[in-house]
Amino acid sequence: MNYASVVRVLALLMLILAGAALSGAGVAAAFGETPQVIAFGATALSLAVFGSSVLLLSPKPARRARPSDALAVVLLWWLMAPLASALPFVFGVANDSPMAAVFEATSCLTTTGHSTLVFGEDGWPASLIYWRGLLHLIGAYAAVVMAAGVFAAINLGGPGIHRTVLFTVPDTSYFDAMPRIYVAVGLMLGISTAFILLLLLVAGVPPGRALADAVSVITTGLVLPGAAAAAPLSLAASVVLTFGMVIGALGLAIWLPLRVGSVKSAALDPETVTFAALAVLFAAALIPLGFALDDAAAWSVSALSTSGLPLSVGAAGASVPLTLHVLPGLIGGSALAAAGGIKIARFIVLGRRAGQEFLQLGYRRSVLSFRFRDRELDERSVIGVWVYFIGYVVAVFVLMTAFSFAGDAIGDSIRLAIGGLTSSGGLIATAERAVLTPAEQGLLVIAMLLGRVEILTVLPALSLSFWRG
Repeated sequence: MNYASVVRVLALLMLILAGAALSGAGVAAAFGETPQVIAFGATALSLAVFGSSVLLLSPKPARRARPSDALAVVLLWWLMAPLASALPFVFGVANDSPMAAVFEATSCLTTTGHSTLVFGEDGWPASLIYWRGLLHLIGAYAAVVMAAGVFAAINLGGPGIHRTVLFTVPDTSYFDAMPRIYVAVGLMLGISTAFILLLLLVAGVPPGRALADAVSVITTGLVLPGAAAAAPLSLAASVVLTFGMVIGALGLAIWLPLRVGSVKSAALDPETVTFAALAVLFAAALIPLGFALDDAAAWSVSALSTSGLPLSVGAAGASVPLTLHVLPGLIGGSALAAAGGIKIARFIVLGRRAGQEFLQLGYRRSVLSFRFRDRELDERSVIGVWVYFIGYVVAVFVLMTAFSFAGDAIGDSIRLAIGGLTSSGGLIATAERAVLTPAEQGLLVIAMLLGRVEILTVLPALSLSFWRG
């Protein structure tokens, strides 16, 4: 392990969080929120001192970094970032629970978005709403960079699942290849959010609501507390939000072709086609239950993107059977997006492999292969996807059992376990428990972090050889 590289990169990330907290202090000052000015200022100062001290005291790397070093950065980042960004949810807030603050920060960073904090008649301070949105953007940015860079480098999930034209393992230090990804992901999130914001403003949505909803759909989260129960303000806004949610759920899968003007490639990407087919399938499943066509389509897109932000009035308070409710979140969005879930790409690989098995039942001597994004997948790749799938199922079962022991009914246990793992804030919001206990919050923090790092990446961290290498 190249500890010097890992520590210095983490220190830089903490300095970025310090800058974000400083901007939060500025927003608090603009709105006259003195307690939040102090809380954000203390956060910015402590993170700045920590990050700069580490950079000054740590030696420069003596050898080049490897993909395993980047994986260590990812794991440590997701452990440290919620703690580092939780301070504003404690000081200046009527909240004496550190666990609730960590839960709030983790929920925002993982783009889950579910909130447990309650304010009085005055409502949430504007600076904390800003902080929630900023954490959503930071978390979405980290998730997509992690998928396109780190997971692609360590070959997690098989060739073609996370790989893009943005990344090739360099001959020099691993981190030398990352700026190209940083820029592309930053442009994707920035341009997409600004575009949806502009369309919402044109549709007549108030500026504050428009900004929060634009960030929500692009990051597939819930920026506004209680957003899972708030319907869009107009039909035009619903259409814009649906469009934005599709962009957020597919991420780089459509952004990379579109940035070079290849609309056809974006439209015919396997994940785009499968997302559309699944959205139609889940919408069709709701029609016999009495849903109007537009409400069914709105719910389907929102659930499949793992956001849960209602896109229509009819779907906002609708009752969906539990089995159907959790399936879209389990599938999720693109492997190259901030959406949670097992990811569409893996289901495509498993589906094609299953199709091959059926073909070989009739043609025993046939030799079959299949490709995903112009890469031929071998047996090892398929086995890797199966292992991930099994690991995900085991994680769901273990978390369901833990929630059951915490006193939740079976239905709530399923919603909380799958909602946490898939970053589906809307799914968590449908649980019947009015208030989450500290034990439930702790379990959800674990679930949200496991889902964001895609579960299997945790296994190397449990081995001492990984940290000694």
